[in-house]
Amino acid sequence: MPREAHHDRRPERAQRRAAHRAERNKPTYPRISLKSILYTTRIYRKAVGIKSIFFVIYRVYNSVLPAITAVIAGTAVTLISDAIVTHDYIPFAVCAIVLLSIELVNVILGAINSYLSLTTYQDVYIYVSEQIATKYIQVPLVVRESREFADKFNRVNEFGSSIAYLSSNIVNVVTSVISLISVIFATLTVSPLVTLVVIIAAIPSSIISMRLSAIQRRNWREFTRDRRIAYSIESKITNSNNALEIEMNNLSKHLIEQMIKARRRSQEQDIIENRRFLFPRFGANVLETVVSYAVLVFVAIEIILGRLLIGQFLTVRNLLSQLGTGISGLFNSITSVNESLVNATDYMEFMEIPTKPTGDFKITSTPKIEFKNVSFSYPNSKTKALDNISFVLDPGDSLAIVGENGAGKTTLIKLLIGAYEPSEGTILINDQPLNRVDRESYLSQLGALFQDYARYEFATLGQNVWFGNTHKPYDQDLIIEALRDADLENLVKKYDKGLNQIMSKDFDDNSTTDLSGGQWQRLSIARAFFRSPNVLLLDEPTAAVDAKSEYDIFRNIIKKQRGKSTIIISHRFSTVRKAREIIVLSKGRIIESGTHEQLIANKGLYKEMFELQAEGYN
Repeated sequence: MPREAHHDRRPERAQRRAAHRAERNKPTYPRISLKSILYTTRIYRKAVGIKSIFFVIYRVYNSVLPAITAVIAGTAVTLISDAIVTHDYIPFAVCAIVLLSIELVNVILGAINSYLSLTTYQDVYIYVSEQIATKYIQVPLVVRESREFADKFNRVNEFGSSIAYLSSNIVNVVTSVISLISVIFATLTVSPLVTLVVIIAAIPSSIISMRLSAIQRRNWREFTRDRRIAYSIESKITNSNNALEIEMNNLSKHLIEQMIKARRRSQEQDIIENRRFLFPRFGANVLETVVSYAVLVFVAIEIILGRLLIGQFLTVRNLLSQLGTGISGLFNSITSVNESLVNATDYMEFMEIPTKPTGDFKITSTPKIEFKNVSFSYPNSKTKALDNISFVLDPGDSLAIVGENGAGKTTLIKLLIGAYEPSEGTILINDQPLNRVDRESYLSQLGALFQDYARYEFATLGQNVWFGNTHKPYDQDLIIEALRDADLENLVKKYDKGLNQIMSKDFDDNSTTDLSGGQWQRLSIARAFFRSPNVLLLDEPTAAVDAKSEYDIFRNIIKKQRGKSTIIISHRFSTVRKAREIIVLSKGRIIESGTHEQLIANKGLYKEMFELQAEGYN
């Protein structure tokens, strides 16, 4: 090769070495701490209780069993050899009975262990899942909407299964040590030299496997976002509500390709790492195998020379296998515990996320709601979604909020509910700051109908209405009344099972339900009627409903909310014009307020929007 060409390759090699050093020194994941160990142990104790004591007893017994069995089995071979000469079979019979007894005890304990392992896994998984779900709904919405939270939540969801196996892994570490000690001790009785050589030969393979596992866990954390993308795409493809649009737009192939790409990004990194460790692992495994067979040859020669008993060949053969697997098993158990405890760090951080603020000032009746110079900006945004908003909603009043898309209408509702906290200004409930108000008592006064209404397809028709207020008894008459007010009473007669009809074919093989978007929206309205709140928040609640149904529904809303408060967000002026006060938002600011008549007389944005909509009906 020319000297110049050789010289030209130096920068490339230097860059590769620098990249390799950067990769090697790259931060991996949270470190194990005493806090994470104690935290995880406390969770397991709460979920499982005293059943863990049996696991410890069984694992300790099971850990010393292989070494004892190997020694007794080798002794049995020697006794058979002796019996051929002496014709005294009693020593062998006693040895065989001892082996049988040990195995029978192991079978009984193993059956008990299998049963308890299953129930314990379920106990822990259910407990952790409940804790995660409870915490999730307590976290402020603005936090939940961040990418960092989404990534952490994705990892935390793995913690339920991880901690369910953690106790087993911790016990595995302890019992692997006990097992290893017992095997080493048994091997030492045959040959100290053999023991030392086998241990040294088994260590490289175990260290390489442990290192590769650590790198793969790091990759798993780094590609959290790709897994979320793949899962989201898969959910879209398999959701029957999206099927028609995906087919019409010929999106299936494109979405599947995107899903595969997202999944392959992390898989390709794992393949690269496995390729990097291919030859070291091969070399370590070859070394371990060669040493094991060399030891067996050495033991055979020692038997031929009369220095060892014939049965000790079987003993050493079994012990060699147990010694190698014991060392690798110890490293694997340590790796598994390490992974679980690292996940515990994510779980601790998740559970320590501040929850929605709440106070001790209880709300027991229709509250007065006041915004005083309220502004709000989304995280990492330089633009104010709401800017210096002020208004008062007295008990029994009605307020309508209008404005173009993106004006801040829905953000205002979320602030009122307490899903977001103001960046500036104060929200007062009965003249008390919202963060000093008991959140549960406040929310009990509210009912909401959003554009993105919930569909409880797994539940019955009656439950879909009852979910509006599960603190109330499941009263069929009240549920049917709510369906009637939402113009859905015909569904009760349409279905053979009436209120007991499951609302999706996905959850009932005999179901033929196929509600339209408008019917699902009216079902959410029926929930609000059943809730019968003192303050009703309506955010485009009839967007998917025809004009006649909308008129009937709002007539019923006005009737039921008489003497109660109502806040309406709607683009349909036939609805908002009935409100006692109307505020007009533009770019997050109130630019007009007053009654319908006053705003028409002002000849501002409200009048312009009203006339544009009126033209559509001419």
